Amino acid sequence: MKRALIILTILLCSIPLPSAKEIEGIVTDTDSIPIEFANVTAFANDSVVGGGITDASGLFNIKVGSDCNRLRVSFVGYDDAFLTTIQQNMGRIVLHQTSTTLQEVVVKAPLIRREADRIVLNVAANPLTANKDAQELLKTAPGVWATDESLSIYGQSGTAVYIDDRKVNMSGNQLMTYLKSIQSSSIATIEIIPKGGAEYSADLSGGIIKINLKRNRVDGLTGVAGLNLTAGEYKQWINPFVNLSLHNGKWTININGNVNGSPSDRYTSYEESTNAYVSQEMFGVSCHKKKVMQGNVSLGVFYEPTDRDKIGLQFDYSLDKTRHTSNSETEISGPKVQDGTFGTYESQDRFHNLNVAFNWSHTTDKKGSVLKLVSNYNYQHSSATEDNVMRWSYIQKDSVYNTDNRNRYNIFMTDFSFRKVFNTGWNLNVGAKYTFNNVSNRSFHHFFKDESWVSDTRYDFDSSYDENIAAVYVTANVNTGRWKFKAGIRGEYSGTNGGVTIKDRFDIFPNANISYNLTEKGDYTVAVGYYRNIRRPSFHSLNPIVRQVSDYTYTVGNQELVPSLTDAVSLDFVLAGRFTVAAGYSMTYNPIRQMFASNPEYPERLYLTWGNEGKDRNIFIHGDGFINITKWWNLYSSLTYMITSQKLTDTGSFDTFGYLQLVASTTFTLPRNFNLTMSCFYNSKMKIGNITVFPILNLNPTLQKQFGQHWSVSVGVENILQRKSKIRTESSGYNRLTYSKTYVTAKIGVTYKFNSGKRFRAPRIEKNTDNSRFSKE
Repeated sequence: MKRALIILTILLCSIPLPSAKEIEGIVTDTDSIPIEFANVTAFANDSVVGGGITDASGLFNIKVGSDCNRLRVSFVGYDDAFLTTIQQNMGRIVLHQTSTTLQEVVVKAPLIRREADRIVLNVAANPLTANKDAQELLKTAPGVWATDESLSIYGQSGTAVYIDDRKVNMSGNQLMTYLKSIQSSSIATIEIIPKGGAEYSADLSGGIIKINLKRNRVDGLTGVAGLNLTAGEYKQWINPFVNLSLHNGKWTININGNVNGSPSDRYTSYEESTNAYVSQEMFGVSCHKKKVMQGNVSLGVFYEPTDRDKIGLQFDYSLDKTRHTSNSETEISGPKVQDGTFGTYESQDRFHNLNVAFNWSHTTDKKGSVLKLVSNYNYQHSSATEDNVMRWSYIQKDSVYNTDNRNRYNIFMTDFSFRKVFNTGWNLNVGAKYTFNNVSNRSFHHFFKDESWVSDTRYDFDSSYDENIAAVYVTANVNTGRWKFKAGIRGEYSGTNGGVTIKDRFDIFPNANISYNLTEKGDYTVAVGYYRNIRRPSFHSLNPIVRQVSDYTYTVGNQELVPSLTDAVSLDFVLAGRFTVAAGYSMTYNPIRQMFASNPEYPERLYLTWGNEGKDRNIFIHGDGFINITKWWNLYSSLTYMITSQKLTDTGSFDTFGYLQLVASTTFTLPRNFNLTMSCFYNSKMKIGNITVFPILNLNPTLQKQFGQHWSVSVGVENILQRKSKIRTESSGYNRLTYSKTYVTAKIGVTYKFNSGKRFRAPRIEKNTDNSRFSKE
């Protein structure tokens, strides 16, 4: 550890700081609206001698060589501007919209660029992203694997999502539904950060996706409203949404809301089990039906009393009510038994989440140094009631029981930091963060006997604990033109009081990233990085509640879990501004894995739980790219190959296997503002602990039509191959194959964009909520 700190210090001190002269200016359109992310390139005759992009206010400040004699300013949808009179203050540079239609566009500008610790996807510079939502964009973002339920970067789950600097406190289906409400017309860039730096919580092991919105600041009202429908023989979902932003002078008010509901979501699962120890076989069928109502509403108020001060306050409330019914039938056969069981399992889950975020920032000097305070309070309450009936064919006896499970979480976080900017090539960020987690889990059980409900205190429990996490951190950023360097170190202390076995601990988390532009333009880069992070057990995985989901399948948490630590290194290239090639290696100690476990007292049962393994070694190789085949046909493809070695115990041997993830998406730009997209997603056979997941393949076509400037309609089909989803579990002589068929569904989306006044950026309230602990992965 000391050696790593010494190396970081030497690298910080040894990299030379830039000495080139600086020029500045502002880029606007013909209506005097600032243009963000415009490219500014400096030339000496035909050689590039500097460059950069404009910020939220259209401003740029770049270092150029002393022989600079020409500037080019460009942005997609506008004619390039050339300037030959070079001075320190270039004043206002006006870009004029081009008359070129989308059908004539061949994207030549770099679509991605490499920073020291991240890859930046330039959405605003790519006209082919028009009329898509954030979820669709992430499906073709470099290194990202996105489904309707989860996100990952380079195969690592637990990815956090930020909108500007506000962390989105959602996960799973609810998060993906929220991302569908953010349209590409509102997005400037998407940043893919494979591993968070020292300024982020050390347990963001799955990396970070930052969605940066456009930043025009003209008074007015803008908004988008839409409706997404999913319809099939076995599944129906409806998802209306609306986003409003009102800006007037120093005030901005954001109102966002969406509802995601299903009157019927049905599927049938099959289980084939063998138990070698008792020579027993089982075959089960379960018919599942869900009714779901999810909703989210947020209100944000943003005030800028001066040019240097910003104050924000945001309220978010979300709910989820799910009713699940499962009817199961299982046949059991063996030398000593021929039996059948029949079960009906009904559960009602209710979830409420309230989040209040406050942030204040003050710019202390003209160079952009910022003092910042971010505080957040999050309250979650979830409850589940279950009514279960189980019958046996060989005896006239029923097992009728119910449970009442209640969970409560109070989370408070505050982060105070100062970012000192010494010049355009060197800044230092220092900060401190404190987190308090209060968790309560309760469960009450009853069984039906003699025509009355009897309390069963044998399985009741009341478990609660408090957790304190304190951290200090420092990061340094150096930019010398072609070289970019970012390094940081974070120290975290965590202490727990109450019903879990996690011990007090203090850990150091260093990280360092270096990138080099192989060309002056920056479209060819190479980068290397080192990271250390921690994964703390999620609240869900620590919850000791036992829930029965079918005749012989249960779920339960594990309060004996301990955090896992990961060390990782990476190497990646950006080629021609549109291709990425990456490779990485990581070693994880005490990895937390979801697994099935058997119980000797009940050999026919399997429990889906969590546990710590010995070690994990992971190697990944990744490549992706975007190609214009013709003016009306483009292709994106992404391939990730993972080699994973798992050691279940410290004394055991490594079990090594590989798996492949493939994404391909091709788009045809058709006449009359039609677009046809065909997307393919493939995940090969993979193993997680003692769970084997069989290959997954989806093929989804979508046809989209733009009506004027306001309306867009899309029609698509999902799961047209209707493949089976299969999982195999092996535990102590117990082998179970579970499978279910996916059915084709149709999707329809309608979106309306409106604008009263001129468009502006909707500022977002910063949050420091760590929703990774709420994950069920």
